[in-house]
Amino acid sequence: MNDRTWTGVVLAGGRSRRMGTDKALIELDGSTLLDRAVELLRPHARELLIIGDVDRHGHPHARTIGDRRPGLGPLGGLITALERSRYGRIIALACDMPAVNDRLILRLKANCDASVDAAVPVHDRGIEPLAAAYHLRCLAPFEQAADAGDLKLTDALERVRWASVEVTPGRGGWPPDLFRNINTPADL
Repeated sequence: MNDRTWTGVVLAGGRSRRMGTDKALIELDGSTLLDRAVELLRPHARELLIIGDVDRHGHPHARTIGDRRPGLGPLGGLITALERSRYGRIIALACDMPAVNDRLILRLKANCDASVDAAVPVHDRGIEPLAAAYHLRCLAPFEQAADAGDLKLTDALERVRWASVEVTPGRGGWPPDLFRNINTPADL
């Protein structure tokens, strides 16, 4: 059964310098990247948050919140989401990862149990902390990382107990582009 006592979080902030325009509002196959991320998370969460620009990233199915600590990148967005979540667990998804699917969301939720603070996909090219599940217990360690200037999510993860969720894009039924990231017009 799909436990919906989660907060779905779309990370829509960022400057989109390489794209030249707001990535969250770019259309791909008839939907904006922001809409795609919200619609993916809707069936899996009771609450939906968008961490981004309140004026540009409003959505009828989510509450949009600005970064409490701007300039910290995705770590700051996660801190804001953990602070503002009504539930003790969040599924976080960067809006520029359009191939993430339901199967991955369910796998992350199943692996973010009481024994860990986070469940993060791992594959042969690295880890994917921007398509991951986090428990509220991550808030204090992530704030400590930000205060220490350790803004890389991979460094912040070293401060918590996290489970690697093994996923091999292109094998085992996973799409080859599962973790494709849209950063430039050429990525569309």
